[in-house]
Amino acid sequence: MSNWMENIIWRWALVTLIPMPVLAGNLAYDQPSPTIHPRLTEHSKIMEKKVYRVRDNVYLAYGYGLANSTMVVGSDGVIIIDVMEDLERGTEVLAEFRKITDKPIKAIVYSHNHIDHVGGARAFASKEDATSGKVKLIAHSSLMDAVVNWTGTVGPILERRSSYFAGVFLEQGPDGWVNMGIGPRIFTGRATFLPPNLTFDKRLELTVAGIDMQVIYVPSETNDEIVVWFPGLQVLQTAEVLQGEAFPNLHTMRGTKYRDPVKWYKAVDALRALPAEYMVPSHGRPVHGHDNIQEVLTHYRDAIQYVHDQSVRLMNKGALPEDLAALIKLPDHLANHPWLGEFYGSVKNSVRQFYAGYIGWYQGDPWEVDKLPPLRRAKHYVRTMGGRDAVLAEAKLALAEEEYTWAAEILTYLLRIDAEDKAARLLKARALREWGYRQITSTWRNWALTAAKELEGTLPLHKGIMKSSPDIADALSSGKMVELLSTRVAAERCTDVRQLVGIELTDTAEAYALELRRGIAEFHPEMPANASEKIRLTRQQLIDVFIGKTNLKSMAAGSAAGMRFEGDREKLDLFFGCIEGMDGPPITLSIPVDLADLAN
Repeated sequence: MSNWMENIIWRWALVTLIPMPVLAGNLAYDQPSPTIHPRLTEHSKIMEKKVYRVRDNVYLAYGYGLANSTMVVGSDGVIIIDVMEDLERGTEVLAEFRKITDKPIKAIVYSHNHIDHVGGARAFASKEDATSGKVKLIAHSSLMDAVVNWTGTVGPILERRSSYFAGVFLEQGPDGWVNMGIGPRIFTGRATFLPPNLTFDKRLELTVAGIDMQVIYVPSETNDEIVVWFPGLQVLQTAEVLQGEAFPNLHTMRGTKYRDPVKWYKAVDALRALPAEYMVPSHGRPVHGHDNIQEVLTHYRDAIQYVHDQSVRLMNKGALPEDLAALIKLPDHLANHPWLGEFYGSVKNSVRQFYAGYIGWYQGDPWEVDKLPPLRRAKHYVRTMGGRDAVLAEAKLALAEEEYTWAAEILTYLLRIDAEDKAARLLKARALREWGYRQITSTWRNWALTAAKELEGTLPLHKGIMKSSPDIADALSSGKMVELLSTRVAAERCTDVRQLVGIELTDTAEAYALELRRGIAEFHPEMPANASEKIRLTRQQLIDVFIGKTNLKSMAAGSAAGMRFEGDREKLDLFFGCIEGMDGPPITLSIPVDLADLAN
């Protein structure tokens, strides 16, 4: 029997659960096309929008957005695990759940901090429900720290990169997005959030609506990942320890902190130790039967360990990141497994990250530590290759020989010299598009086709999918938002500035300070007595600054309602000029930026 037929039969055996009658449809694109890898098309066909009845009181909504939502029905209420990516998707899923039961929601579990698991919170509960404790919002104690990181610390660059990664600027279809590997797509509606009101560190045992549940910390895809085990039901909700029916994103192209693969496969081992008869993932379809569950978990963890261990073995023999990417491939029994197709994560991405995670960026050749600046290097490369016309000719030859990434690489040197070189831009766009059409990994395809649009000048100017939700900002402490302003100091404008500026929130009676000191801003969690210059504003005005709706300089110039100042106004204006807003031109990722522009 062929591997293809074995996979189809195997998938059917694992997912012979009872689908509830729901709105039909498939949000993924599942029509064949010469511009779509056929395996990616087949993968779309599993993503039908359904509510699965996993067992008599456990239901999984799959195919409504990027992630799943799980409902467990108890004696006098329900438990919800994950709430979709936005208010619209959350509302749709809740409407389907309400066809099953009208029992009140007693608890919501955030499996981890990513927006596709927390962004639909207000569809399931109100702020009053959360504040009063009427609805338990359960999360790991580190969830809010992670939210701060992707909301504020590196929010702007993650926003743009995530948009490329998810293909949000692309149309659905043969020339655009097909699916997201772990789900049909991510939506960009109104992201909402309610902060957790019940957190824990290692393990939490409680009874909700008459159902015993154990919430277990298993750092893996994120450092705040938690799974839920219902011992009386023999149901295991695996969060994103399993990233659906796809090889995991051991490193994500959109950018993230290092994901430790050893912690990850040991997290899977922790799940293997539980006697589950029903497995409900946060991505992908449910699995029924202890033996089937063990089979999936074992192969999944073995794939992670295999890629990790072989990377370490070859690194210790002197292999560099590109060597690892060329040499390491999953063996057939793993590569052909239905839960390990490289539709989302990829081996090539993973092994490069392991190198950086263990050793760092330096590969051991001394010239790397003092490279020429990118523009000068590009000029030397182009001169060595015989000039612009020779580079264009080589790129056209590479295209004809289907060496698409080589063509894109050498054309980048021309764009480093002249970002407006139309011939180079269009040729690089063609190379990336042709490469993207051939990829099985959805995120590679999305990124390549998005970059092609950027090079052709047809990419929308708005920044993308991760603008800070007001709900998320509202959940952060005022002090943390003030502290994060230090990452917006334009150091080149204030290398000689020394100032201590107090920041008072008039409606919450909070007081902090930022001390500008020759290009850095030290955060003071309390107002120092010697702060002669002060800014008084409301918490909402601080939130508006934090999420990029405005900036301090604009607010001061416009005399924002309720905003007051104390001390030398010239000094305050100097302070405002040193703190950048989050506005400015969109970040470009496939067109090199002039270094001088970054300093202005």
